[in-house]
Amino acid sequence: MDWFAYFAYNRENLMHIDWDSTYCLTPQEVDTILRSLQQFQLGESSEGKHFIARAEQYVKRSGDTAYMPALRLFIQEEQRHARDLGRFMEEQELPLAQKDAVDSAFRFLRGLIDLEVMVFVLVMAEVFAMTYYKALHDATQAPVLQQICRQILRDEVKHLQFQGGMLAKIQRGRSAPGLFITRFLQRFLFTGTLFVVWMNHKQVYQASGFTFGKFWRKNWQHFVHTVEPQVKRIMPFTEQVSGS
Repeated sequence: MDWFAYFAYNRENLMHIDWDSTYCLTPQEVDTILRSLQQFQLGESSEGKHFIARAEQYVKRSGDTAYMPALRLFIQEEQRHARDLGRFMEEQELPLAQKDAVDSAFRFLRGLIDLEVMVFVLVMAEVFAMTYYKALHDATQAPVLQQICRQILRDEVKHLQFQGGMLAKIQRGRSAPGLFITRFLQRFLFTGTLFVVWMNHKQVYQASGFTFGKFWRKNWQHFVHTVEPQVKRIMPFTEQVSGS
């Protein structure tokens, strides 16, 4: 797939967001989503400096010159998510977070590791985004927030394909024992992160009808569909906004 062409097309063909909506979040809705939304909005705002530096090293080694232009548009798309969420929060008079412990830990980790682990960390973030923005969509009645969530969910389907494909490309040619160890470590890290995400965002998930069991199952489905090589399909966007 020509990822640069896709991201360029998507930038010019966004879904409509009714910024003129006068809906105000209720105090209960604010209490449910505020801390969680602050963390996700901050996480989407990364400039990706460490990622770009590692990616440039990879391009020099591999000759994969198509990767950098697509990656830059991908990062811009993530930053658009942050801008849209930030604009919604400002219009609702909700404070933006300047720093968050979990976000800081992820950024610190990304600054120390190689491209493969960076891509895997991003894959995990995209996997959780699929269930989180579905939950956030259902947790309030705010039309603007719901429209933002639908746009992000549509974007995330392709983000998973983009990052999952890159991860497979990096791991191509690895021996069977090496892949077995890689998969084991990935699953171990993902399992631990599942608990961290649930503890930090369970109010939003529970407000939308997610139990811990459903949260666990849905995220594992997205993870396997993206990371495990024998499974090719990624769950369609329509299931994210209407499925159970």
